[in-house]
Amino acid sequence: MSLQQSSNTDENTGNKGLQVSAYFRTRVAALMMTLIVIAGQTWIAYAMSFNFVWALPFISGAMLIFSILAYSGSHTKPSKSARALSIAVVIVLPLINLICMGWFIYDMLNPATVTLAHQLLLVGFALWIVNIGVFSLAYWELDTGGPEVRALGLPTVFRNKNHPDFVFAQQTSNDPQLAPENWTPGFIDYLYLSITTATSFSPAASTPYSHMAKMMAGAEALFSLLILGVIVTRALSL
Repeated sequence: MSLQQSSNTDENTGNKGLQVSAYFRTRVAALMMTLIVIAGQTWIAYAMSFNFVWALPFISGAMLIFSILAYSGSHTKPSKSARALSIAVVIVLPLINLICMGWFIYDMLNPATVTLAHQLLLVGFALWIVNIGVFSLAYWELDTGGPEVRALGLPTVFRNKNHPDFVFAQQTSNDPQLAPENWTPGFIDYLYLSITTATSFSPAASTPYSHMAKMMAGAEALFSLLILGVIVTRALSL
């Protein structure tokens, strides 16, 4: 091997290492939350004796694995297929949560399950927590074209412009003592956004700007209100 070939190999290895590092910087927290959400949905379905309980982690887990592998070729600029799989994961998880929510409401209103009231209350609380995780993933994945676009300053895949869907306080501050220059939101910021939306029924952490962001925040607030309303109603009837 010549010196130039060796140098190119080392450079490619170094670039690959930087790409992998960039990938995990942008996605490791969300991957952990996705696994928590899948585990939570599986337990909820099992606790409510959902007939297709094992289908839930299989579908979500398979899509999650495919979305991770789709980024393996380029950990910096996502392809359209990789981006589509990532979006598909955050679409499937809320749909599964919606199925669990419908089953939960049915069990709550079914007189035959009155002996399982305390267990159902625990399931309802778990469903509310999982709902927070699901929407935090959706906010994080869909805002401004995705985490790679925000963290690495890449062009968007399915958009013409990088207009933000959510605007955080740090993005509107011109004071360097309040926010560093070129600040970008991380997963924790979207998790906090989801928590405030689920508890106060309005996004207190940021301002939803796009129609998509407003619909997502409104959907989480309605889902949270519905879950908590059913839980309180059943608790008062005990």
